[in-house]
Amino acid sequence: MKKSSKIAGIAMATLMTVSNNPTIAEEAPGCAACSETSSSNGETTSVAGDRSLARQKLIDALKSMKNQPEQIEFHSAMCYKMAFPPATIDYTCPGCGENTVHQYNSMAGAMVRRISTVRRALPNLPVKITLDETALCSKCSKNEQAELVFTTECGKCSTSFSWKTSDGNDLDKLGWLFLEYPVKSIDDGPGRGPLKNPDKVRAMVEFVSGCTFCPKCIEELQLNYEK
Repeated sequence: MKKSSKIAGIAMATLMTVSNNPTIAEEAPGCAACSETSSSNGETTSVAGDRSLARQKLIDALKSMKNQPEQIEFHSAMCYKMAFPPATIDYTCPGCGENTVHQYNSMAGAMVRRISTVRRALPNLPVKITLDETALCSKCSKNEQAELVFTTECGKCSTSFSWKTSDGNDLDKLGWLFLEYPVKSIDDGPGRGPLKNPDKVRAMVEFVSGCTFCPKCIEELQLNYEK
């Protein structure tokens, strides 16, 4: 009896820890949408307010990066030896459940290696962005090219627009979207830094702005560069 009580106590403590830790707990489908609805007294939840604040922080950060690119420093992590990778990697489609085997070092393989991180990060962005990853599934795919297709609800006017990641350069840039803005120092990979790179800061501003705001709103927010 004492042993059963002890096990039950440990299980309850573990459940409470997971529930209270956003980095561990996974959000159930539909929770993000539910958390932004109005309460019975007509007041919006804190999640909607937090997202609005995060959008303004993002806008301010992008403007600062545009106007003062020299304030951003790129640095390098310590070099380390990579383990020999496997030849293939498995991908399970969340839509149909089909398992597809991709070459580990292919473009599709690179996307599969990052897909879980992208799925977890999207709900935490200050704007609503959904992902279509059907191109990675042998059953659902409608074309031969590996790509991730995103649909954004503009953070200013709510207009929907789509964009995609289809090559290694785009995939590397995708990490910029998930940084916590404002940023002052960015990991630029092994073997470089610390250094200043205004051109790269410009590329960051253009990419992140283009993923979160429609062209019209980018101009209105003065986040665009003169051609």
